[in-house]
Amino acid sequence: MEPLGRQLEFYRSYHRTPGCKATHFFGVPLVTFSILIPMGWLSLERPGFHISGAMAFVLGTLVYYFLLDPILAILMALIMAPVTWAADLASRLPFGPSLAVFLATFIGGWVFQLVGHAIEGKRPALLDNFGQAVFTSPLFLLLEALEAFGWKRVWGRSTAAP
Repeated sequence: MEPLGRQLEFYRSYHRTPGCKATHFFGVPLVTFSILIPMGWLSLERPGFHISGAMAFVLGTLVYYFLLDPILAILMALIMAPVTWAADLASRLPFGPSLAVFLATFIGGWVFQLVGHAIEGKRPALLDNFGQAVFTSPLFLLLEALEAFGWKRVWGRSTAAP
């Protein structure tokens, strides 16, 4: 497993301009939400029990994040819980409306991100390393937000800013 600091440096090299970062604050959450919808179509229902492919995927991703950095994993869990819940609700809509929500958020999210990369003048990171870009992008945005509020990041270890 690649250390978090190295993953963030790879991703950061594709997202340096404020315009690109700003568009990703809309695009990445929209795409993340959207891909959870079809995963939610795959679910196991029992009386008093419901688990979807989206829930399993998010849980696995959070375990991966926990291995990289427990503090970030907890923060991501707080963010992903309502996102997963909302995507699960969208996945339970009748198929037509559920598909429409998926398509609107997926396409809209990618429009934001592609505009950002046009501003950046660099192609998306996922074209060079799909897995790393997909899993690193939410962490990168979380860290950008934390840094905006005074949190500093040092090679995969959290430290409060002086």
